[in-house]
Amino acid sequence: MHAIVTDAHLRNAVAGIRGLGRAGVEVTALGPGRAAAGLWSRYAAERETGPDPASDPQGFADALARVAARHSAVAVYPGQETTIEAIVLVRPELPGGAQPDPGALEQLREKRGLPRLAAEHGIRTPTTLFEGSLAELLEADVPLPWVVKPAGPVGGLPTARVVESRADLEELTSELPSTERVLVQERLSGQLVSLALVVDRDGRVVARFQEEALRTWPPEAGSFALTISVAPDDELLERSRSLLAATGYWGLAQLDYVATAGSPILLDVNPRYYACMPLALACGVNLPAAWHAAAEGRPADAPTEYPLGRAYRWLEGDLYAARHGDLRALLRRGPRASAGAMWASDDPLPSAALAVGFATLPIRNRLRRRGRVG
Repeated sequence: MHAIVTDAHLRNAVAGIRGLGRAGVEVTALGPGRAAAGLWSRYAAERETGPDPASDPQGFADALARVAARHSAVAVYPGQETTIEAIVLVRPELPGGAQPDPGALEQLREKRGLPRLAAEHGIRTPTTLFEGSLAELLEADVPLPWVVKPAGPVGGLPTARVVESRADLEELTSELPSTERVLVQERLSGQLVSLALVVDRDGRVVARFQEEALRTWPPEAGSFALTISVAPDDELLERSRSLLAATGYWGLAQLDYVATAGSPILLDVNPRYYACMPLALACGVNLPAAWHAAAEGRPADAPTEYPLGRAYRWLEGDLYAARHGDLRALLRRGPRASAGAMWASDDPLPSAALAVGFATLPIRNRLRRRGRVG
């Protein structure tokens, strides 16, 4: 079965390409333009371009269908939420039937229904304080502080944000349309935990990896900037497996939890490649290969144990923090990183392409803003 990895301009997709390629899987890297980092990977057997699904879902779906038509059976692996929706759109045209059920994906990605689903499996979720547009939120009397998330699987807000003051809220509303729908949840304190597992078609766990976040950007509710590998929590693993299997979902899912004084609280479920996946790969847990094995209906060759105390660092997250005044993010000592967000010694060209993309991002953002103003 041929693998198609979409969103080849994103670092998590590059990690997926590397994981599949190292396992001997033939991969097509699909990205929005020849500069997409994954198209430069030594592990990409084929390289294709198409529209970014975030801006042109139908155009992307058409490009994906054309690539898939060249193969007798394909499995498509996304790196962002908008791509999942486009894959569902084109799913009937994909040969081989190796995509998770759209109904299962909808249940896992729908934030409003997740609390009920999680409760059925003994998993707590944050209390929701508000749901509506940003304009309505400005007028609402919701006691601070809290966390803001996009209300649906896809939104203009790229990551959760902590709002501690009226000034924080006004800054947020200046960045997004007033009609943007958001979800406001209680702010929680505790250890952030990432649990990634691959569930096969019979609902069994065939690969798993757990890590704890030592640092995030933005602080407290953003993407993981520094993590460390820890032993899997067997009870948490079983409840997570049960939740996924109950929906009929199979494949890779990454679940974000916060460990509180009580039981862990589920924040999000991401049925796609995720940003800090390079640490699992560095620890010998090839989650992309295990997902592909599940797609093909064969056993996954995943270890039952992995090294503990290994670290992942998203250096760019620390650079963002320094740029916003937190210079300590670059100076703090921590465990030596075994994996980074971009770099892989056996695949240097995508690393360079990702670095160039990060370095030029402020310029490109300014040009986009000028274009909107003009």
